[in-house]
Amino acid sequence: MTTRTRESATDRIFDGILQRQATMFDVVRSNNERINRFNHSVIEGARQGSRDWAAVGRRWATKPTDIVGVYEAAAEAIGNSQTRTLALAREWVEDATQSQRETADALRQGLGDAREALQRVQESAPKLLRRVTARRDGEKAAS
Repeated sequence: MTTRTRESATDRIFDGILQRQATMFDVVRSNNERINRFNHSVIEGARQGSRDWAAVGRRWATKPTDIVGVYEAAAEAIGNSQTRTLALAREWVEDATQSQRETADALRQGLGDAREALQRVQESAPKLLRRVTARRDGEKAAS
């Protein structure tokens, strides 16, 4: 019977380790997906900025004397650029916050599981080992 208990305890330990690793891999994967999504947003923003400024150039090339129209097109391109920049900054902050939250949750869960496992080991340790630990703790307190 003792071997079955050891095997199941060993299995639980390694299953827990594998589960924690899977959680950390999932966190890394979601962080990479966020980075990829952010990079696509940067590229699309730059592409749209090029289109906006091409529209300004086109308007000036077709009607060089329409200063008000060229000014309006340039003001619109600048406004769109600022809007995209603010949206990118907001996306970056939200992604960084979410990434940090997921990592902290995964680490907290892993440390909680480790603490729980250690408590179970301490509870199931023979009395002799508990006495040695208690004596050692007493010596540390006396120092």
